[in-house]
Amino acid sequence: MKKKIFIFFVTILVVILFFSGVRTNIIDELQLVTIVGFDRAEDDQFRGTVTLSAYSMEEELNNVTLSAVSTSTRELRLKLNAMSSRPIHGGKISAIVVQDELAKSGIFSLLDTYYRDPTIALKSYLCVTRGKAETMLNREFPLQTEIGTYLSDMLSHNVDYGNLPLTNMHLFMRAYYEKGKDPIMPILSYTENALRVEGMALFKDDRFVAEVDLNDSFYLKLIQDGYQHGGLIEVAMDQGEGVAVLREIRSNLDLKTDMDQNVIHIDVKVKSRISEYSGGLITEEKVKDIVEAAKANIASGIRDIVSLMQENQVDPIGLGARQLEKEKISEEEWYNAFQQMDVHVKVDVKIVESGVSQ
Repeated sequence: MKKKIFIFFVTILVVILFFSGVRTNIIDELQLVTIVGFDRAEDDQFRGTVTLSAYSMEEELNNVTLSAVSTSTRELRLKLNAMSSRPIHGGKISAIVVQDELAKSGIFSLLDTYYRDPTIALKSYLCVTRGKAETMLNREFPLQTEIGTYLSDMLSHNVDYGNLPLTNMHLFMRAYYEKGKDPIMPILSYTENALRVEGMALFKDDRFVAEVDLNDSFYLKLIQDGYQHGGLIEVAMDQGEGVAVLREIRSNLDLKTDMDQNVIHIDVKVKSRISEYSGGLITEEKVKDIVEAAKANIASGIRDIVSLMQENQVDPIGLGARQLEKEKISEEEWYNAFQQMDVHVKVDVKIVESGVSQ
């Protein structure tokens, strides 16, 4: 009996000592960061800017920014904390944005610290921004309640229902480390009134080397993720006199690489509906014309995207990663072969609803 009592008290003591050493974070005692931005600065330094959520005396939510020039992300945190009345914490970061000029020189050292931080969600977005990130984060946009929520909701919306391929911090860093695959991230611009998605940035390792506009991002997403819903493509008709708009796209994709024949085979099946047509009534014959025009449009767009990838030796869809598993070749040998490959594209389009005419 005494032995059981002794073990009980020892157990209680161990539990008390264990939990007394655990560090706790109380939200009201922290300054939560929602977005981090990076810009190029002089002498191989960068400017880091963070947005914080703060409430006024009237309990209105305001965006507050802090900014400092630094040589490392660790030093940046130290400088930003020196300006804050409470400890700065990254547990609410929804996006990290990087100035386009800075992204062209490599960004791994900026992202690595955040990727390894367990308090930061791996689903946080990474973005390239036209112009300075600091300027963007200091803007007050009419559509926003809080800029972190505004930005993440806008990107989620464009991934789910628009032309943006799925991307976040985890997928970017995974592609960075994987042989035979290269990362991508959205490109943003901003005006006085709103943020805007411009397209996708293609990276070689951690350097921004090429870009795809928002319209052509449709083809990149088609061969990388595919569509289960959403998406939009405009098809020119009647020698450019009319246009048909296809929405609510569902797709299936078959990719094959034939190293012996030096050919990439891309087979795409698309189901969609015609939501708009500017050429009058949509007859059965007109639907057939729209289908043939859509096939040609999609095939041409895919070939142009793959050509851009070959020109810049980037592979965001991971053709090389698949091939390196099958062939005894190096990553360098794959990219050299990839540049010279022919691209054969086969497209099948099925219209499930003819929609309305204008």
